[in-house]
Amino acid sequence: MLTAAGSTDPAAGADTVLMTGLLRQRLGHPVVPAYLCASTPTPADAVESLRVAGHRRVAVARFLMAPGHFAPRAGRAGGCLTSAPLGAHPDVARLVLKRFDEAAGGTA
Repeated sequence: MLTAAGSTDPAAGADTVLMTGLLRQRLGHPVVPAYLCASTPTPADAVESLRVAGHRRVAVARFLMAPGHFAPRAGRAGGCLTSAPLGAHPDVARLVLKRFDEAAGGTA
């Protein structure tokens, strides 16, 4: 399951669905989106639906930037394991710097 914060912005929901599909392709296993607010299913509901479908081991991938308000809630969803938030990964830092350079008119 890919867990995002959730949003009333349709573009944010579309991004989560896109990332869910990419993760599904990468893993070769069912992956469903879940949302910690403003949308459904909740992470706990998504874990339960996967278990009802016969999946004994369910992983929770946090599609969150930092350990804050939502990260612990994702960890309590009932999955067998939960990933860390994305923010500390070096590729995320490189992307932030690249976007900054682009916005400032510089080169990455």
